[in-house]
Amino acid sequence: MLSVIALINYTIPMFGNERFQPYGKLLISDGTTDKLCDIKEDNNGIQYINFKHKRYGVVNRGRLWSPRFEIIKYGEEFC
Repeated sequence: MLSVIALINYTIPMFGNERFQPYGKLLISDGTTDKLCDIKEDNNGIQYINFKHKRYGVVNRGRLWSPRFEIIKYGEEFC
């Protein structure tokens, strides 16, 4: 089970940016390994991270200004 340890360099795009969703870096842990992962977007606008050669979806269950990110299986419904 992956867990988010910390959120680093969280950016909310405002003007003149190519992105439309907030992005940053997440410190992820699986219990034995900690890794700093960039939040990326695919062509459909779904945010994801790569951890140990696998792709996982990233969902913000909090608010824009106080995010609470959750890791889900990539392609899984996140509503």
